[in-house]
Amino acid sequence: MIPTKLSKEEEISPLAVWGILLFGFAIRAAYVLSVKVLPWSDMAQWDQARLSIVHGLPYTAGWTPLYPIILALITKLFGESYVLLNMANALFSTLTCFYIYLCAKEVFGKKTAYIALIMSAVYVDLIWYCSVMLAETLGIFILTIIVYRVIKNRNFALSGVVLGLACMTKGLFIIALPAFLFWIYYKYKEERWLKKAALFSVFTFLTIMPWSIRNSLVQKAPSLLEPTWADTIFIGHNPYATGGADYYFLDHDYGKFYVDSTISPAEKGRICVQKAVKFISENPLKELQLTLLKISKHLTFATSFALYRADYPIRKTMFVLSLLENMVIFPLCVLGLVFSFRDKNAVGFAAIIAVFVGIFVTLFCAEGRKRIPFIPSLLILASYGASLLPGIIAEIKKGETGKIRGRLMTASVLSGLLFLNFIYQVTTRAQDVLQRF
Repeated sequence: MIPTKLSKEEEISPLAVWGILLFGFAIRAAYVLSVKVLPWSDMAQWDQARLSIVHGLPYTAGWTPLYPIILALITKLFGESYVLLNMANALFSTLTCFYIYLCAKEVFGKKTAYIALIMSAVYVDLIWYCSVMLAETLGIFILTIIVYRVIKNRNFALSGVVLGLACMTKGLFIIALPAFLFWIYYKYKEERWLKKAALFSVFTFLTIMPWSIRNSLVQKAPSLLEPTWADTIFIGHNPYATGGADYYFLDHDYGKFYVDSTISPAEKGRICVQKAVKFISENPLKELQLTLLKISKHLTFATSFALYRADYPIRKTMFVLSLLENMVIFPLCVLGLVFSFRDKNAVGFAAIIAVFVGIFVTLFCAEGRKRIPFIPSLLILASYGASLLPGIIAEIKKGETGKIRGRLMTASVLSGLLFLNFIYQVTTRAQDVLQRF
């Protein structure tokens, strides 16, 4: 195996780690301070949820409450300020970078951890999400804590509570549960893994149970976390779907129910599922085509800047930087993934990516925002790939690639497919994306 760990002389100074973290926070804070865009779309709904909590009004938002609760607490302590609220996002994002560093250090060593810290500090999408009032920033911070706890074999009951809190931040994060259960099995299958998995699962559901009961009473229908999950399924499975987060069905009578205010959320969810199931069962070939389209869109180098139309600071620059970053990071992730495939400490990173991609390309739809939950795993594996690269190049120059030829070929083919997919996406969607600017 190509060595990746640093010698004692090369060990990273704690001052360097804290310096990079402060640099990452400074970039995020500077961008937050430059943003003059008020909350809109989903952000406006999160803001309304925050204000409802601040003023003691009924909580009517269709999403889980942990993020607006934290925003409301900040408002109570420091007053009304969108800058302060987004500064909290900047802090959560910076702490995510720190946990990415810790996870990479535990699994791959300090060299990979150092690269992962730098990558995460300057990763454009993480920086941009600090400037928008969306729960993803807090959610991935909590998810990264769970990853670290699983690696360290910490109390699995408490880890289940932490996953429950992640779900109470963003309901769709419940789909990470299968990835964590697989990782627990694979990592601890000789150490009473079933008990660990059971504790993890039970305490996850115990944490979200009070909210589920409340939801069922308010919605007058069973609802585990958020009633909007059914909407998301419908968006991915309808006659006008294109694989992305498109709402073309609103232009037709078929989708008029979606904006009908007289229909309750529970009834709307029932209609969404009913229509989606009917469409899937009656159009298997179209479903196969949609799945391929969603895979193509989800695994391209796209960024959230291609979706949001608001006039954020240096938006075109950020879009290009994000695109260039992903063109480097995705192939490095593939390299890291291929070379870490049999490492029981690393398999969870791949499982998290696989579960999120798999579920979003089958049940839901593909878009840049759906990539956020697995960004930490993506960056960690990409950092591992980057740490391997000098050694691999040296092996190639010496003509001694016999032991790694198969994995190197696999990584090369998969990376080539990523770039071919990118070319396809550019040729088919460039005009649509450019119109958003």
